Amino acid sequence: MSDIELLAPAGNAAALHAAVQSGADAVYLGGPKFNARRSADNFSLEDIRTYSDYCHLYGVDVHVALNTLIKETELDALKEYAYELNDAGVDALIIQDIGAAEIIKKAIPDMTLHGSTQMTVTSLEGVKYLEDMGFSRVVLARELSEREIEHICKNAKAEIEVFVHGAICMCYSGQCLMSSILGGRSGNRGRCAQPCRLPYELTEKGKTAGSGYILSPKDMALINELQRLKDIGVASLKIEGRLKRAEYVSAVVGIYRKYLDNTHPVSKNDMQELKNAFSRTGFTDGYFKGELGKNMMSHKNPSNAKVNEFSEAALKRADINSNIRKIPVNIIGTLKENLPVEITMYTSGTEHFGDVKYGFASGTIKSEKAINKPIDKNRVTMQLLKLGDTPFEAEDISVSIDDGITIPIKEINAVRRQAAQNLMNEIKYREIGRKNEFEFEGISRNKPQIKLTAEVLTIEQARAAVKGGIELIYAPKRLAEDVKKLSEDITVVTKTSEIFREEKITTDGVLVSSPAAVRHYHDKEIYGDFRLNIFNSFSAQHYKNLKSITLSPELNLNEIRALSENTEAALEIIGYGRIPLMLMKNCPVKAMGKCQQKKRIYKLRDRKNEEFPIICNEDCTAELINSKPIFMADKAGDLKKLKINAVRLIFTVENFEQCDKIINMYKYAMEGNTVSKPEENSFTRGHYYRGVE
Repeated sequence: MSDIELLAPAGNAAALHAAVQSGADAVYLGGPKFNARRSADNFSLEDIRTYSDYCHLYGVDVHVALNTLIKETELDALKEYAYELNDAGVDALIIQDIGAAEIIKKAIPDMTLHGSTQMTVTSLEGVKYLEDMGFSRVVLARELSEREIEHICKNAKAEIEVFVHGAICMCYSGQCLMSSILGGRSGNRGRCAQPCRLPYELTEKGKTAGSGYILSPKDMALINELQRLKDIGVASLKIEGRLKRAEYVSAVVGIYRKYLDNTHPVSKNDMQELKNAFSRTGFTDGYFKGELGKNMMSHKNPSNAKVNEFSEAALKRADINSNIRKIPVNIIGTLKENLPVEITMYTSGTEHFGDVKYGFASGTIKSEKAINKPIDKNRVTMQLLKLGDTPFEAEDISVSIDDGITIPIKEINAVRRQAAQNLMNEIKYREIGRKNEFEFEGISRNKPQIKLTAEVLTIEQARAAVKGGIELIYAPKRLAEDVKKLSEDITVVTKTSEIFREEKITTDGVLVSSPAAVRHYHDKEIYGDFRLNIFNSFSAQHYKNLKSITLSPELNLNEIRALSENTEAALEIIGYGRIPLMLMKNCPVKAMGKCQQKKRIYKLRDRKNEEFPIICNEDCTAELINSKPIFMADKAGDLKKLKINAVRLIFTVENFEQCDKIINMYKYAMEGNTVSKPEENSFTRGHYYRGVE
């Protein structure tokens, strides 16, 4: 099964060493900028150069995580950083930001791009979108079942990478705003505070219906599914853990390596070793098997269930001074009369290195006729076997020597060392991709007239929007036709599913949340929702042909202003509403043994007694929305200074009267009138005046 890549995490040098020595085929790591694990030790640029050489020596590829959203002010730094990573000889960059991908493609056309799991790719359509952009690999969302993964693998051109072990988020990766909105620490910027690992109460109509670590899943483990993953056609198996210690990496990588190389059933001892390395009350394969619910959750314990224990073998591989992993080589030694010794070393196969790699060295001292005892073939062979601290071990040695000659043993040793060094240099060599130097150019953009739009969940909310003169209404599929009947003067745009699935849409316009949906609904009038994570002008320009795009709610006013100066796209922002904090496949209500059957009777209550409503979508995904709405009517003057096209009012739990009041306030304010803000602690400004780091 060695033709499937085993990809290991490396949060620091010790973990990287442990991964390589434990049998990883590739490692992924973060550098000093733009990586989604800013609390890991990570690597300096000089470290990346050094450890890329070390990894390449063992035929191990180096993938660098450049998987955060990029601000407008960071675009130059991103470009220069990409140049530096290219010069360091890394093999691939893992990207979340569509705009970052556009910049890197332009700057370094030969760089290999992998679509991060932060891109929330859950479908073949999503993979094909990234294929068309030039991505050679896509890391799928952890939520997919084996059937869904198989369908993608069988029909995609790009390599498919899946997570097989480690922590999983309650929310789809790339779609979580909980840490950001509540604490200012954005997961999309590598600073997640993990509010999902805190205790909550589940309330039903205000009364406690359950409690515990309601948003805390168990860790994933697909160690028993390796043959199935190979049969499906998965190219790379990814182990999570850039925040984990070297011993953890050694233990987990070592066991996965063992069962990738052997198809035996996993032993109880090895499964226990995985649990000893780290476990939240056991493991889950619920997403892969399509078995959601309580068994996926660690409701009683959000962290490691026991003190870590590691086997002697794992500890030995994790020792930074260990050199257990050896590369088999063939050695040819030739010693002819009156000529220097010549030694050739070459790799014995193409499994890790592609073409066979060679290292050749010739001595500086010529052999002579022996006066006493001539050197023999066995003695030369013994010297060639002494590969010492090199990563090589001799698989086959061939020695050709003339009779009756001699040469100093230290000369043979010196040439052997040089041949080994030359082979190491040949193995480590990576051709640096060509670079295109360019400057960012601004785009002249006139200040448009700002319109109000509304997003609704109920027909009463839609009626309020029509009464208030809103001309464009976003409505879920189940409601779109009824909303159209309310007035001929409105444009109704169907909000498609947040996680892409094919739907029969009857309206001309669609509101989409993913590149997959952009591709699928190409014959419709497409409006991009905030889930596209538009953070900079390159991302906005990528989607400039859409009717409009809603910017990320993590941007502040200054960042929106800077972005808008450099794009032709029609821009929308969220001016009112409860921001969705989490989008979940495994419904937390069902996992607690309940079901609200779309009645919105359940909420989560935190330690501060804030209550967060749970909305059930038509596809049974669940959204956790903020306890307070964004309110910006009294700050309409600040919004009007922006070069944006629309301000959206999102209605979720509001009734007709509340919607009517809010719409009138915003209309009045946008006309230049002064309105009062609501009572203190009943609303939020979101990130408009703070932003995220």
